[in-house]
Amino acid sequence: MRAGEAVLACYGAAGRDPVVHGPDADRFDAGRDNKTHLSFGHGVRHCLGAPLARLEAAVALPAVFERHPGLTLAADPGDLRPLESFVSNGYRAVPVRLTS
Repeated sequence: MRAGEAVLACYGAAGRDPVVHGPDADRFDAGRDNKTHLSFGHGVRHCLGAPLARLEAAVALPAVFERHPGLTLAADPGDLRPLESFVSNGYRAVPVRLTS
């Protein structure tokens, strides 16, 4: 890169390196052994919301799964419509069936 050249980071590729994460790097795996990533940035660019996101993951998600142990996807995975964004990976909606 030369001074003044534009740089576009492909955030949608984060955490998908098959050299680091194996042949299934493109699949979501919450139990993946290697969880190293820069999803909350680093140094002065570290996300201010990171502690809240981690707290939600540690408190809210287990509460949902405890209250609805039979929670299942209410659509065929192939029918989920991707969110059109170059900044994140995700779906427009993820319908679920709640059971108590």
